[in-house]
Amino acid sequence: MLNLRHIGLLVPLLAAGVLAHAGPMEATGPMPPGETVQEAQKFDHTHAQWTEILKGSLDGGLVNYAALRKSPKALDAYLGQLEGTTPAQHATWTRNQRYAFWINAYNAYTIQLIRDKGPVKSIKKLGGFLSSPWEKKFIDLRAFDPEKDDDKLMLDEIEHDILRPVFKDARVHAAINCASMSCPPLRKEAFQASKLDEQLDDQVQVWLGDITRNELVPKKGKIYVSKIFNWFEDDFGGKDERVIEWIANHVKDEALGKRLKAEAKTLDVKYLDYDWSINAKKENR
Repeated sequence: MLNLRHIGLLVPLLAAGVLAHAGPMEATGPMPPGETVQEAQKFDHTHAQWTEILKGSLDGGLVNYAALRKSPKALDAYLGQLEGTTPAQHATWTRNQRYAFWINAYNAYTIQLIRDKGPVKSIKKLGGFLSSPWEKKFIDLRAFDPEKDDDKLMLDEIEHDILRPVFKDARVHAAINCASMSCPPLRKEAFQASKLDEQLDDQVQVWLGDITRNELVPKKGKIYVSKIFNWFEDDFGGKDERVIEWIANHVKDEALGKRLKAEAKTLDVKYLDYDWSINAKKENR
């Protein structure tokens, strides 16, 4: 349930949400006071800087945090680009531009956290005695602070107060990465508004097709899936049958999809153990 603090964060995002299904001209809307068309459009919605960082630091889904630690400027420059935006500017963007922004932001700030606080064996080691690493206030997007008291954001706010409730798309769980081996792997390119649906569909198919993360061929009336389907069950439909149907609609193997749909009412969903080890080789942590 959202509290008053969350509502403050959602106001500018939901205000922009009315643009979600508008056409390109409608999505532009009136310019915020004091902002020119050039200023509103100068943000690079291809997120080219982020793509270059991912290409240079990812190998088989694993991150070279050590290299990013030695050469931090590129990531810092990209984060600076994100931090230069405002809620008013976001309100001029299309839904997919805002959606891609927040997915990329979540992943980039997660990598920043490991880079700056690592090396660690698990992201969980970065939490406090009574708090998790996802509750650390280190994200310098102060313009989006719900209480407007110059407070930094945390990863949990991006995921649970923005991405999930505003965009209402379960595919996001395949797109954001928690720096752990059992998380859906990072994509080796930035998410972009111009091809976002295609990227999200592909990302889901890659995740579902990875037998280390999901075992979808029924065995003795059971399938074994990521605990993400348990933690966020409501996002995927709310009960086993609906979760199976969601998987069936998104899996790349059409024959398997048809089988899962046919057996959805009788299959039992089991959850695989979650490996929280850092998503990096030992020497690259």
